[in-house]
Amino acid sequence: MKILFRLLAIGAFLILSGCASIYGLTGSDDGQKIDSDWVKYTVVHPGLDIIILESFSEDLLPISTVGKKSPSPLTHVIKFGKKTNQHELKIIGKYKKDLYLDGKFYVSIWSGEIEIKNGVLSLNGKAIQPIKI
Repeated sequence: MKILFRLLAIGAFLILSGCASIYGLTGSDDGQKIDSDWVKYTVVHPGLDIIILESFSEDLLPISTVGKKSPSPLTHVIKFGKKTNQHELKIIGKYKKDLYLDGKFYVSIWSGEIEIKNGVLSLNGKAIQPIKI
């Protein structure tokens, strides 16, 4: 019983401390309204700080996030946007990550800050273009 309690306590600590992302946990928050024009979502993926900004409107869809660890590699799919213009961010990999936005390959990175604002992807503050494979 003591062992089970300790495991639960350690798991709760890791989740609350933010260290859970090291172990491959993925997800996002429900978003928060910034000013009256924008909604900001914070997405969790190991090694990445992901912020998604969407302009607020009545047809804004709730964010959807699905993470899959097995079979490898870790795959994380985030769907967001409006009913008329939905976007999909796909992250493949736990350590070295391939980023795809709307089916187009953008970059392969180990860590970094990702921002998507109205469908435009930025890495560490610089807008990047898709790479043709």
